[in-house]
Amino acid sequence: MVVSIGWNPCYKNMNKSMETCIMHTFKEDFYKEILKVAIVGYLRPEKKFDSLESLISAIQGDIEETTKRLDLPEHLKIKEDNFFQ
Repeated sequence: MVVSIGWNPCYKNMNKSMETCIMHTFKEDFYKEILKVAIVGYLRPEKKFDSLESLISAIQGDIEETTKRLDLPEHLKIKEDNFFQ
């Protein structure tokens, strides 16, 4: 997943929030299931975008970068952690 934690300046939020983009495509819905996540890296600071298209493009870039980083040895090791079992 990629996640934004902050005030989302594009939408002028007054409260801090967490927005998550799950990268994996699931065959079925997983409503009412427990989802375990671990934040293992930082990509970039929050910023205000000029357009929705710019925001979408940045998120797509974040997904591409995250996909590369998940293949690093230190991140592959995390997949095997007991936390996810």
